Amino acid sequence: MHGKAPYRANVRSVGKAVDRKDKYRGVHEGKYQEDDHAFENVLFQSASKLLSNDIANGNLPGSVLFSGPYASGKLSCALELARVLSCQKCGSWQCKCPNCLQNKALVSPNVLLVGSGNRTLEIRAAKDTLLYQNVNNSIHLDSARYLYLRAVRKLTLRFSPVLWEGEDKLSKFSPLLQKIDESLELLTPGRTVPEPDELEKILNDVEENCLKLEESYLYKSLPVSQIRNFSSWAHLTSSNGKKVLIIENAERMQDSARNALLKILEEPPKDTVFI
Repeated sequence: MHGKAPYRANVRSVGKAVDRKDKYRGVHEGKYQEDDHAFENVLFQSASKLLSNDIANGNLPGSVLFSGPYASGKLSCALELARVLSCQKCGSWQCKCPNCLQNKALVSPNVLLVGSGNRTLEIRAAKDTLLYQNVNNSIHLDSARYLYLRAVRKLTLRFSPVLWEGEDKLSKFSPLLQKIDESLELLTPGRTVPEPDELEKILNDVEENCLKLEESYLYKSLPVSQIRNFSSWAHLTSSNGKKVLIIENAERMQDSARNALLKILEEPPKDTVFI
């Protein structure tokens, strides 16, 4: 940030797993300790070591570009970077500080996700996994539920009122979002998972509503209006760690949107990271 050019972190589909040996303590305060791990759940990606070193040394640029093949984990790595930057302790995936818990559940107010993407495929796969684990009373049931909730929120995050302020579509898709949120509430970790038949009905309803959201309201290319909206959000001061804006499939932006984004990156907000 402040004059540093964006760098590219190549996210590959194969590679060597990295165990980091520098642990951050109060990452968003610029403190860290040795003998701990961050990004340990981002597997087989050399980019994690690059990110870890830059955060620990205070050299992470204000804008980062992830490149790599389709389905190589770029979005997962971006979400994990957002969590590590917000961590109040060490950056470990097992950290239970409030910021980490919010980020792992994808409900942090300091993260915005924008851009097009086919999320219903992942939602459907996560649904099938959760149904299977529930029927078989598997020890992996809680993990399957957790992955399902994240899969759905990777879509619903793109419909934050912050991004859609001033648009007519906001009032139209809000009832769909409310139905999805009410269904996800029934699956909150700590609650008993519904019986198989009831669970299947809940998940089918969520999938149907998510499909309507994606097909009817999600832009195929990031509009200038959303860039202006998240620019206003990014300039608001946060007392709880860095803000992170993730733009998925940024290469699909039209020239007008790219120019609007460039203006923001030329004079970036102090405590916001763009991925």
